[in-house]
Amino acid sequence: MKIKRYFAPTMRLAMNLVRKEHGDDAVILSTKDVDGGVEIVAALDPEAMQYQEEHLHQNTVSGSTYQSPETLASPAIGGGENSQELAGMAAEIQAVKAMLENQLSGLAWGQTSQNDPHKIELIKKLLQLGIGWNLSQKLVEAIDAKSPQAWADILRNMERSLLVEERDMIERGGVIALVGPTGVGKTTTIAKIASRFVMRNAPQELALITTDCYKIGAQAQLKTFADLINVPVHVATTQGELYALLASLRHKKMILVDTAGMSQRDLQLSQQPTSGHEGATNVRNYLVLSAATQLNVMTDIVGSFGKMGIKGCILTKVDEALQLGNILTLLIEAQLPISLLSSGQRVPEDLELVRSRELIDRAIVLGHQNKNVSQDEQAFRMGMGKEITDAQ
Repeated sequence: MKIKRYFAPTMRLAMNLVRKEHGDDAVILSTKDVDGGVEIVAALDPEAMQYQEEHLHQNTVSGSTYQSPETLASPAIGGGENSQELAGMAAEIQAVKAMLENQLSGLAWGQTSQNDPHKIELIKKLLQLGIGWNLSQKLVEAIDAKSPQAWADILRNMERSLLVEERDMIERGGVIALVGPTGVGKTTTIAKIASRFVMRNAPQELALITTDCYKIGAQAQLKTFADLINVPVHVATTQGELYALLASLRHKKMILVDTAGMSQRDLQLSQQPTSGHEGATNVRNYLVLSAATQLNVMTDIVGSFGKMGIKGCILTKVDEALQLGNILTLLIEAQLPISLLSSGQRVPEDLELVRSRELIDRAIVLGHQNKNVSQDEQAFRMGMGKEITDAQ
């Protein structure tokens, strides 16, 4: 596709220039008034271009209407060049399509802001908290945007949509494995849970198991914590060893399993010892997520680790997050229960139970404190609102 700009004193003269060069098959991409006249951006439709090229080729080969099979087959000789030209045209079409979609999205945003300003203001407030684009629209569509209680209704619906594990996992006990990507704080969270458990129960009722044989110093770190609370650490390098340990320690009130951190795209993820295979059905896997992670990365993590059979999640590094709307979006859209919050390195102080209303209040406070996460109005007018919010 050949795109070209045409300038003329009047629209009629500009259209004549386009028609003279491209004929009646020209596609008008945009028109606007400029100093001294008008400007038209036009292109020739790819099918029309191909037809003109084939027609010109037929006329130059022979004045006769007859073509031999060799002549008809001759374009195949230059098939490589033709395929490159088609690929180039396809890329140009996609670029024009994306440009038009962005322009239409920006126009729709501007039109909606004029026709329904109450709705737009509510969406902006949600986006400032870090709530995802799609969820923001659903929350606003579910209430009366013109009502004085609109914002309170949205917060109430969010609170109802959040799944919070009502029973304290420390009181419940059982076999608990913490899984998740590298660097989210699984080992530190294990230490906090273990210390909190020992404060309420005897050390003899707790067992610690680590399957992390990859990260240097991981076992030593857990053993240091375990020595402080007088609890031994068992090491399992295979699923068989893990099952044997679980069977021998079944009299314990709580067993905590620290797993190796893996990328959500690691092909060995399904081979995790606690991945829900037969023999580990009594293991409750909890996904550990960092609150400072981008929403699209969180979604990818939940999609991958969810195949292991996740019972809930634990949110860490809350004190490092600039916004909490990303985790609220994930919990609501994935309907993933949340159990604990970790907001520091202190053991066991920086560990608390989750209350949905308090989590939403924290998100609101962070949204007001961090003005740099507020959305740029110009981005929405350009049709880039969804891309920006999804990348946060």
